[in-house]
Amino acid sequence: MQDGDRQALIDRLIDAAEYLNRRTLSERLEAWAQLGMTTPQVKTLVFLDERGPARMGMIASHLGTSLSATTSVVDRLVQKDMLERASDPSDRRVVICELTSTGRDAVDRFWRLGEDRLMPVAALLEGQDLQTAVQGLELLRGAAEAVYEQAVEERADS
Repeated sequence: MQDGDRQALIDRLIDAAEYLNRRTLSERLEAWAQLGMTTPQVKTLVFLDERGPARMGMIASHLGTSLSATTSVVDRLVQKDMLERASDPSDRRVVICELTSTGRDAVDRFWRLGEDRLMPVAALLEGQDLQTAVQGLELLRGAAEAVYEQAVEERADS
């Protein structure tokens, strides 16, 4: 494949992905806004949902913020009953944060909004078209996971 043809395909891929993102993201942002959530709060909840309980330092690293700024974010989430803090049994100075059932429910609702938007889209595809779409998205997911893992490794090395 020639460079020009490859770039044209990449442009089409990005255009299609951005269209889907815009369609699903707008409702998600509205849902978080109704809960009075800031972007760092949402990122913290999603991080803990994906990773499980984590130390404050790990959350700060994920957010790219200082420990004191992260403490403010966590404090607000604790007040909203989205998170709970506990001391690490092996080192009482270390604070571990974990989603509460309220926090887990909020994240689940967040992800369901995307499902609700994509279900009617998927319903329009049949047979080979549906299979092709799934295979393409699974390839993209695998590539995205590789890029994410590489970024995590690079952050750990620095």
